[in-house]
Amino acid sequence: MYLGAFLLLNLFLQSNSLYNLVSRNLILKNNNLPFKKLCNPIYKSKKNNVNNFAEFNDEDTDFDNEFGVELEEIFKNNNAIPKELGIRVFYPKDNPANFLQKLLNSEEKQNKKSKNFELIYNNNFNFSNVGGYNLVKNELLQCADILVNYTKYQKYNVRTPKGIILEGPPGNGKTILTKAFSGEINIGFIPVSGSQFQEMYVGVGPSRIRELFEFAKKNKPCIIFIDEIDAVGRKRSTDSDSSSSERDSTLNELLVGLDGFKELNGIFVIGATNRIDLLDVALIRPGRIDKKIFIGNPDRNTRKEILQIHLKGKPYNPNIQLDKLVELTNGFSGAEIENLLNEAMLYALRNNREIIEKNDIEIMANRILTGWQINENKLSQEMLNQVAVHEIGHALVSIFTRYKKIIKVSINLWSPKALGFTLFDDTDDSIISTKETLKKEIMVLLGGRVAEEIFYGEQISSGAVDDFHRVKNIIQKMVIDYGMGTNLFLPYNSDKYREKIDNEIENIFNEAYKETKFLLMNSKQLIKDCANLLMIKNEITEDQINKKIKGIYDYLIK
Repeated sequence: MYLGAFLLLNLFLQSNSLYNLVSRNLILKNNNLPFKKLCNPIYKSKKNNVNNFAEFNDEDTDFDNEFGVELEEIFKNNNAIPKELGIRVFYPKDNPANFLQKLLNSEEKQNKKSKNFELIYNNNFNFSNVGGYNLVKNELLQCADILVNYTKYQKYNVRTPKGIILEGPPGNGKTILTKAFSGEINIGFIPVSGSQFQEMYVGVGPSRIRELFEFAKKNKPCIIFIDEIDAVGRKRSTDSDSSSSERDSTLNELLVGLDGFKELNGIFVIGATNRIDLLDVALIRPGRIDKKIFIGNPDRNTRKEILQIHLKGKPYNPNIQLDKLVELTNGFSGAEIENLLNEAMLYALRNNREIIEKNDIEIMANRILTGWQINENKLSQEMLNQVAVHEIGHALVSIFTRYKKIIKVSINLWSPKALGFTLFDDTDDSIISTKETLKKEIMVLLGGRVAEEIFYGEQISSGAVDDFHRVKNIIQKMVIDYGMGTNLFLPYNSDKYREKIDNEIENIFNEAYKETKFLLMNSKQLIKDCANLLMIKNEITEDQINKKIKGIYDYLIK
């Protein structure tokens, strides 16, 4: 284990012309330092050549010289265990601190890596480098406090947590939060992927699990981070397939490992997954995984902090308002926000500009939302106007029904799938929807198709295909799942109940269609004006639409 450090020290001993080595008796405070086994044997091997060394007893008063103090500081900075150990150390007279630091680094490297895993320190990366998610940070910090200051909680009969599952959609910082957590509390971080334990050879997965926990025990305190933990923690199968059996054996070994260090405080397991529903119940039970934290798309404050972090170092026009960017990135993941600003900077540089303009960000945002293709769609003026009318139909119904705040209405001819879109602010979305809210959503979705019908009659386009799919799904859920039809009933798989369901769906659809058509039939000139403005600018906001509504169409607003 100490071969590298041994050779290094031996080289110093043999190079008497460069280094005048002396011996000091130091009081070291770490049983695991390499000097206990390293230095004394070398001293004995050189005992016949004592002219090159000076020997001091434990009571030597010359210990507190400048070299001794400097060396002592090194041991203090390496989180020494409070247990005194007297050993003999050799070091070069000219630069003892550098010499011993090399020995320490050599020993640490041996302990920081196993055959398949590596210990990483991210001391310069902490929660200050991660924008927002303050509640998640507080939850993690309390876990750290329990780990570090266990006696503080002991009188309350608190058990040390062993693990956390971070779940949620991709790109929202599950891995980054774990890295920042390890840096925040200044302990090691062992990153692994669930797929590392899946091999075609029998027994490889369980053996790697054992290796992982043995490696963690040697380097505690530390964090084990298992990314995509569903690859190794998937629910156990009931069939006799050999591949399933191997996966189950790996999972069983992981379960044993999570229970196997109940008396060895200092190891904390964090798993990340997009599909917590796939995990075995034995894995996520309290005692193994104590907390499950959902990390969804960032809220308004978190988006603002993420934007501030990634705008650093990127020159941008002072006219770009941060609050407008926060609105524009509504619904974006953290990774998409970072990518938006990165692509905007690259786009500016590609056009020989060193400053990001508002237009750069809007172009990249449209690409993220609706995609991008090499060739621009070639539309006639009539078809372009029809696209504008369709989108204005959505927007006006939303304003008239007070559905949601509109961020922007846009025409994007570079999109391969959506030539226009209306972007809403979903900040106030709730996991519970009322019948009134769902009805408003249906009306907004129908707004584009109804506006086309009013202006183009039989020449309506296929642009409402996605709108109708969503309308169908919403109404079916209202009738079958939510019990929001005219009559309350439980559906059975019979022709009688299918007919009842169809009638209820038809009633809700017809009612929403009639109300939508009433609103738009009474605002035909407004649709024309807004569509013309949209064709000129390619993008308009709710404020611009409201200026045209004010004083003329206020009576349509519910």
